[in-house]
Amino acid sequence: LFLSEIEDMAPFSPKVLTANQGHRVSCTAPQGIPTPQVWWERNQERVPTSGRVYQEAEQLIFTSITEMDAGIYTCHAANKAGEKKQELSITVATVPKWVEMPKDSQLEESKPGYLHCLSKASLKPTVTWYRNGVSISEDSRFEISENGTLRINNVEVYDGTMYKCVSSTPAGSIEGYARVHVLEKLKFTPPPQPLQCMEFDKEVTVSCSATGREKPTIQWTKTDGSSLPSHVSHNAGILSFHKVSRSDSGNYTCIASNRPQGEIRATVQLVVAVYVTFKLEPEPTTVYPGHTAMFQCQAEGDPVPHIQWKGKDKILDPGKLLPRIQIMPNGSLVIYDVTSEDSGKYTCIAGNSCNIKHREAFLYVVDKPAAEEDEGPASHTPYKMIQTIGLSVGAAVAYIIIVLGLMFYCKKRRKAKRLKKHPEGEEPEMECLNGGALLQNGQMTAEIQEEVALTSLGSSSGASKRHSATDKMHFPRSNLQTITTLGRGEFGEVFLAKAKGAEDGEGEALVLVKSLQTRDEQLQLDFRREAEMFGKLNHANVVRLLGLCREAEPHYMVLEYVDLGDLKQFLRISKSKDESLKPQPLTTKHKVSLCTQVALGMEHLSNGRFVHRDLAARNCLVSAQRQVKVSSLSLSKDVYNSEYYHFRQAWIPLRWMPPEAVLEDEFSTKSDVWSFGVLMWEVFTHGEMPYTPLADDEVLAGLQSGKTKLPHPEGCPSRLAKLMQRCWAPSPKDRPSFSELATTLGDSPADSKA
Repeated sequence: LFLSEIEDMAPFSPKVLTANQGHRVSCTAPQGIPTPQVWWERNQERVPTSGRVYQEAEQLIFTSITEMDAGIYTCHAANKAGEKKQELSITVATVPKWVEMPKDSQLEESKPGYLHCLSKASLKPTVTWYRNGVSISEDSRFEISENGTLRINNVEVYDGTMYKCVSSTPAGSIEGYARVHVLEKLKFTPPPQPLQCMEFDKEVTVSCSATGREKPTIQWTKTDGSSLPSHVSHNAGILSFHKVSRSDSGNYTCIASNRPQGEIRATVQLVVAVYVTFKLEPEPTTVYPGHTAMFQCQAEGDPVPHIQWKGKDKILDPGKLLPRIQIMPNGSLVIYDVTSEDSGKYTCIAGNSCNIKHREAFLYVVDKPAAEEDEGPASHTPYKMIQTIGLSVGAAVAYIIIVLGLMFYCKKRRKAKRLKKHPEGEEPEMECLNGGALLQNGQMTAEIQEEVALTSLGSSSGASKRHSATDKMHFPRSNLQTITTLGRGEFGEVFLAKAKGAEDGEGEALVLVKSLQTRDEQLQLDFRREAEMFGKLNHANVVRLLGLCREAEPHYMVLEYVDLGDLKQFLRISKSKDESLKPQPLTTKHKVSLCTQVALGMEHLSNGRFVHRDLAARNCLVSAQRQVKVSSLSLSKDVYNSEYYHFRQAWIPLRWMPPEAVLEDEFSTKSDVWSFGVLMWEVFTHGEMPYTPLADDEVLAGLQSGKTKLPHPEGCPSRLAKLMQRCWAPSPKDRPSFSELATTLGDSPADSKA
């Protein structure tokens, strides 16, 4: 007696096989007694044992599979106990073929644009689009339809670049390329601010620029149709008031036009104002506990300025003050019954609709000498104010004596060094001259420093015989050979040049040249101070001042430059997949190194008692060896125009600034720390724009409310993300110093994950 049996067969998973290739599919015989016999069938017919598709033992073999071989194949297994079978579905995948390839296209700015990528295959192809080598993910601006067409919503100028479409199946893929040319609409760049102030009796310029498919012609007219006054001229979009008068107030219209696109207009209301100046400024005051302290502050201007006080970094709201603290109608601040807790810095802020200025002074509360403590309260009460004034005058006199002593000391030290022909003979003088404290807006309080800054770029034939660190930095203009223009900033044009003998008498060197092409007195002063700053600083992570061209206008500031350009572009390229750009992928270790170098450069700058005011990736330079140097290109007029915001008659890097700098014009090392935190965020996001989804007005509102926060960058270690958050502390005193930042970043573990 013999028993027979056969078990069930294991099921097959559907298979996708690549066309025009050989394949084998096995069918394992199930357990059974006797051993089951196995064969393959298709359409209820046995697969032959020879040919292009055949079976051998338990295997189904395709020598070169084609689309016609796709279908259902059945594996049979049988013995005396019965028969079992399982079906196998086979799909043949083919390489896609073009139906419509991507083509070079001209797309209109601000309108939807389409790029087609139509292909067919036995399986539906998967379509992926790339822009400058970086894959495009669908968002509010980019949509990819089922047939592979890319829709660009609201085309922008920077969409004009190379696009690549990849259509793929398991059998392979095909690629197509298209270059997009954006047809620019006629538009103002940037749109003129609708309300602008002009300072009375000063020389003022109002700018209007536009772009289009053809370079537009720009003209200024008075909106009411009347002629421009004789002292007002316009050229290349610049409306120049040679001496502002009251009658210059009114509406002016900027007209930009070209042949193919017609014209556009923008109306600007110009308001003539007398900018704020101080008649009485607060002065350092020293008082005894229980006495009265008074800070005077009176300002004038038109419109009449409003006076506001800050005490110990907090706005003093008249409606919420303690009864013993009063802000008088004339603007003075009076503190009765002073306590030691009142000690600190007090700032008078005076502003009207056109500008804001501030002055600060310190209140020192000191214990009364023992001899005076024996006297009763009645004996000194009538003399409290006299004592306050006496102490204030004494402090001022002592300050003047100290300054004069420092000047005398520095002069002697410089003379001794010069006699010894010491190669660094001028450095001690600069150290002394820079010893005064800095105001929050970066201005030097010591008058001698102001003179150094004002005369350092002046005529060499002037009467002053003082010398600053920049006095011997003269560089012949004829030794500069312009290579290319990088852009325009507040001072004027910024360009690259070859300089002969810039590097200690060596051959040609690549340098950055900033030109002074403005007649604005404040900007001229800022230019001189910037030259003074870079002339004094000497650090591997700060650009060096190589020379000054001041024998003719415009004056040039010649600065060190390095081969890879600004850090912003370096970061953007590092994430690109376009091999033609030769990207250098960055690990977390690399990113930390970049941030550490900037922190070290800023530590040196802050130790020199300087404030940068525009720290960002666009204002740092990077070399092929990934060495970073803090610089100040400030290309606010064109290249990085979108990263600046016109606020209170000035272009400011709003998205990099803390609230106190934007709203109260208070700049300090701690405001630079806030900007450094944003720079760290730029490094870890590969150069993204901070607060990308928000318009500038929304960012400003967020800074005012304190609700705007930057997100945690993807791939950024939590330790570094927390360090960024510390840089953005609402109170400046809670932010770390650059020394602490450099140390913390230097101690960060070398994590290679990007």
